[in-house]
Amino acid sequence: MKFTGVNLLDELAREELKELRDLFNARSFTGGTIIYTPEEAENLVFIVGRGRVRVYLAYAEKEFTLGILNPGDVYATHAECYVQALDDAELLTAPVHAVRRVMDSVPTFTRTMVRVLGHILKNSFLIIGGLAFKDIYSRLMDFMLVQARQSGVPEGEGIRLSLDLTIEQLAQHMGASRQTVSTLLGELSRAGLVLKQARGVFFIPDMDALERAAGTER
Repeated sequence: MKFTGVNLLDELAREELKELRDLFNARSFTGGTIIYTPEEAENLVFIVGRGRVRVYLAYAEKEFTLGILNPGDVYATHAECYVQALDDAELLTAPVHAVRRVMDSVPTFTRTMVRVLGHILKNSFLIIGGLAFKDIYSRLMDFMLVQARQSGVPEGEGIRLSLDLTIEQLAQHMGASRQTVSTLLGELSRAGLVLKQARGVFFIPDMDALERAAGTER
């Protein structure tokens, strides 16, 4: 799922943005690599050029995913989060101070950055709220509902949802163990609420039933 309707890779290909494009250098990373940590010394802006990267917080032995960035999304290292390559990935990086000098002339870049940061801030509040007021079962149902509304594909009377996440990665979204999430998905399946069709692919037969179970009727 992309956070915005703008792909900065397409924008940077425009001739009039050559000055901005020339600020960025490509860096490649293998899947699973921790690219940046909260202690990162470099103050960088980066655009995802290829693959997907995960932005997350870690506390003790738990991890909480704030967002998954796709090609064309932009972020910065000074946000004091962990950044991990989910797939083999390429990032286009540039120093913040260099980008700042030309940002005023590139409103698209600024708007996209604000939208991505806004989405991650929203996810942060959802995580905090979920940890304070909801158990993991409810958080998992909420996550499925949000993803289905945003990127689900109608199939018959239900919704087909392709998350492109392993159970372990889904567990990291929930701040739970892989075993816990696997068990809860089994319970959702037995209840007929969320059916696993393939790796990372799920089918929700009845969105209303899932909303009632999650207590989020609209």
